[in-house]
Amino acid sequence: MRSRSPRESPLDLLLHTALDAVIVMSADGKIAEWNDYAGTMFGWRRDEALGRNMAELIIPERLRAAHAEGLRHFLDTGEEGYLRQRIELPALHRSGREFPVEVRISPIELDGGTGFVGCLRDLSARRALQQELHEAERQFRILVESITDYAIYMLDPEGRVTTWNSGAQRIKGYRADEIIGQHFSRFYTEEEQSAGAPAQMLREAAEEGKVVAEGWRIRKDGSRFAASTVLEAIHDQEGALIGFAKITRDITAQRESQELLKRAGEQLLQAGKMEAIGQLTGGVAHDFNNLLTIIIGNLAIAEREVEGLPEGPANRLRRSLASAERGAQRAAMLTQRLLAFSRRQLLDPRPLDLNKLIAAEADFLQRTLGEAIEVEAVGGGGLWRVEVDQNEFESALLNLAINARDAMPDGRKLTLETGNTFLDQNYCRANPEVLPGQYVMISVTDNGTGMTKEVIDRAFEPFFSTKSVDAGTGLGLSQVYGFIKQSGGHIKIYSEPGEGTTVKIYLPRYTGKVTADEGEALESGDVEGRTGETILIVEDDADVRTFLVEALRELNYRTLSAADAPAALRIIDQKNARIDLLLSDVVLPGMNGRELMAEARKQ
Repeated sequence: MRSRSPRESPLDLLLHTALDAVIVMSADGKIAEWNDYAGTMFGWRRDEALGRNMAELIIPERLRAAHAEGLRHFLDTGEEGYLRQRIELPALHRSGREFPVEVRISPIELDGGTGFVGCLRDLSARRALQQELHEAERQFRILVESITDYAIYMLDPEGRVTTWNSGAQRIKGYRADEIIGQHFSRFYTEEEQSAGAPAQMLREAAEEGKVVAEGWRIRKDGSRFAASTVLEAIHDQEGALIGFAKITRDITAQRESQELLKRAGEQLLQAGKMEAIGQLTGGVAHDFNNLLTIIIGNLAIAEREVEGLPEGPANRLRRSLASAERGAQRAAMLTQRLLAFSRRQLLDPRPLDLNKLIAAEADFLQRTLGEAIEVEAVGGGGLWRVEVDQNEFESALLNLAINARDAMPDGRKLTLETGNTFLDQNYCRANPEVLPGQYVMISVTDNGTGMTKEVIDRAFEPFFSTKSVDAGTGLGLSQVYGFIKQSGGHIKIYSEPGEGTTVKIYLPRYTGKVTADEGEALESGDVEGRTGETILIVEDDADVRTFLVEALRELNYRTLSAADAPAALRIIDQKNARIDLLLSDVVLPGMNGRELMAEARKQ
C-alpha cells in the first residue's frame, strides 16, 4: 500500500478507502487511476497498473473486442449501451484465473477529454454461496422426491398447489402437471368443503403458524383415506406470508389396525363375559337338575301310590300329579338348555356330511315353518366332513330357523348353505377365541327385519330376547352358542336393520377315517328270502327303502340296500357279491342315480 500525502483531496481519500475496486480509464483505454482494492482484487499494484491498457490487464481476451467496440460506439454516437448499468462479467486476475465481477462503467470528463470510471465488485464469495445454496436446494429436492410415504408440497397464500413430490402422487393419485395450480380443497370430502374446513385450516395456520389435524381425504379416483396432516405457514424476512408447507401421511392402515385391536379387545371382553355367565349358569343348572331328578322321581312314586286310593280322590290327585310332572319336565328342558349354553351337556359326536343333513333338514323345516317361508338348501361342492352330534346340530338349525321365521312375519326366504373355508390369521386376530385352520361353514340366512349392533352383541346371552315375554325364553341362541363352542366351532352373526340376518357356523374339518355309515350298506345288508335273484336297492329315504326291501322279498327276491351311491359301490365291490339288478332312485345326495349306474357298469 502506498503512503498518502496529507494534502490529498477528499475525493482521493474516498477513492482509496472504497471497499470496491475503482478504476479510471482514459478514452484510449489507458488506466488513469487504480485504487487499493483494485490491487487486492486483480493482483496488480497501483504503480504497475497506471498507464497500462485496462483491457489487456483485467479483461479476458475473448471479451476485449466487445469491450473496445462498446466504448468506441459511445465515443462516436453518444449512445451509452451497457454504460451506467450493472452487469456481471468474468474478470482476469494477474495469476490468469478468471473470477466473476459485478461492474458499472460511467463516462466522466477528464482533463484530457472523455474518460470512464468503473466500479467493480468481486462476486466470487456470492457465487460460491449461491452454488452452495443451489446444491443444498438440489439435495433437498432429491430428498423430498425420494420420500414416498409422505405427501410433501407447497401452497401459495390462497391455497393453490405450487410444488408436488412423488409421495404426494403416490398417496393422492395426481401427477404434478395435473395438480399444480389447483386449490388444495379438492382433497377434502364434500361435507368438509361445504363446512369451509379448508379455508379454516389456512386461517388457523396463518394465525397460529402451524396446524395439525386428522381426517378423511379424497384421492383422484374418489376413494377415501385417513390422513394425518401438518400445515405450516411460511413468511419472508419482512414477516409477510408467502405460502404454506403441507405434509400429509396416509394413516389408513394404522386406523384399521387400531380398529382391529379395539374389536379384538371387545371380542375378548365378550368372550370372557360369556365364559363367566356360562360357568355361573352351568353350576346353577347342574344343582337344579339334581333337584329336578328328586322331584320327578318322587312324583313317579306318588303316581304309583295313587292306585290304592278311592276313585274320586285318586282322579283329582292324578290330575295334580300330572300337572306337577309337566311343570317339572318343562323345568328339566330349560335346565338342559342352560347346560347346553355352559357346554356341559353330554354329546355324541360322529363324522357327518352336512350336505346330506341340510338336504333332509330343508324338507323338515319347510313343513315346520309353513308355506309362507321358502326354504332353500345349497350344498357346497367337495364338502369336508365334520365331527358333531347330529341330533344337537339339527336342534341348533331348528332354533336358528325359528328365529329367522319370527324375523319374517310376512314370510320370505330362508337359505341353508354349506362350504369349505379357511379362517386365517387376520380373521382370528379379529376373533381371538378362534384358531386358524380349515373349517366347514354352514350359514342360515333370512331376509327379515335384521338386528342392530347392540342386539348382536347380546344375542347369545342367556334369557336375552327382543320378543315379548310370552314368545320365548331367550335361550335359543345361547343354546346354539354353547353347543357350537363345545363342538370346537365358532359362530358369528352378520346383520343390519332392514337387511336381514346371516348366522355363520364354523366347525373344524374332520380328518379322521370315515367308516360306512350306520343304516347304509349292510344295515339291511342281506335280507334272506326264498331262493331267487339278487336286487341292490339304492334309496336315501329310509321308509321307502324298507318298503321296497319287504315288497321284493315277498316276490322271492334276495335284497341288498344302500342309502347312497358310495355305499352301493362298496357293496358292489365286495368279493363274491352277486347282483342281478340295480334299482336306484334318480335323485340321491352327492352322486345321482344315473352316475351310479355308469360307475357300477365299470366294476
